[in-house]
Amino acid sequence: MAGKLYVVATPIGNLEDLTFRALRILREVDLIAAEDTRRTSKLLAHYDVRKPLVSLHEHNEHRESPHLIEKLQSGLAVALVSDAGTPTIADPGYHLVAAARAAGLTVVPIPGASAVAAALSVSGQPADQFAFLGFPPSGGAARDRWFDRLANEPTTAVFYESPHRISRTLAEVAEYVVKRQIIVARELTKLNETLVIWDNKSPIRQQGEFVVVVGPADQADLVEPDAFPVTSFVGQITKLMGFDEEAAVKLAAAHFEIPAAKVHKFLKKARILAKRLSDNHGG
Repeated sequence: MAGKLYVVATPIGNLEDLTFRALRILREVDLIAAEDTRRTSKLLAHYDVRKPLVSLHEHNEHRESPHLIEKLQSGLAVALVSDAGTPTIADPGYHLVAAARAAGLTVVPIPGASAVAAALSVSGQPADQFAFLGFPPSGGAARDRWFDRLANEPTTAVFYESPHRISRTLAEVAEYVVKRQIIVARELTKLNETLVIWDNKSPIRQQGEFVVVVGPADQADLVEPDAFPVTSFVGQITKLMGFDEEAAVKLAAAHFEIPAAKVHKFLKKARILAKRLSDNHGG
């Protein structure tokens, strides 16, 4: 008889947040697949659980999943855990779960701690609908698309960020969502837990795990303005009034009541279009 794959949520900080059911499953399974065996070993030691551990992380999941499927098919019960919270939610495990389901194996959720749910529950923002955006890409066009999606998301949005990028990301978020409340949660359930409404001025301590909640948008703020008047406005005040472009962008953003990031986006698109027209004319 085939074994079962248990997707087990573990604490996001406070070890007391492990559920009774999760503890029982971890004690009963034959094998635990962990994102980081060192971190999971600390959790298991705290509860005096002694089980074999195998590593399953983003860099080896494709390679290791077939081996775990074989063990499940042989009758072993396997628990999947991530470093903290619920596996597969911005964490490894998706490929293993998909492979198990494709093989006709039973996959059982063992719910528990989730940083997304924890942050939403204390944010004071509506959560009857929300968008989880994971981690922002580190750069390039993917990062631009991510911020565009955030700016155009009508419901409450939640995302994660690492300590070394949190200040940069919050500064960009403030450009894209000028009128929306930004709540920053740091080290949820841990000793140094903080939850603040960020004002785009106060420094953020760049240490620990971050969850950011962005309040929902007013429908009026989601209406895309016409790019031509915006770019024309910037062109006029730079050429006729001698403003540098950054000052002109800020004035345009205030005048049209749109994020400065959107003004930059309009200017970038206008320059690309102008170059294409020039190249075609020259050809």
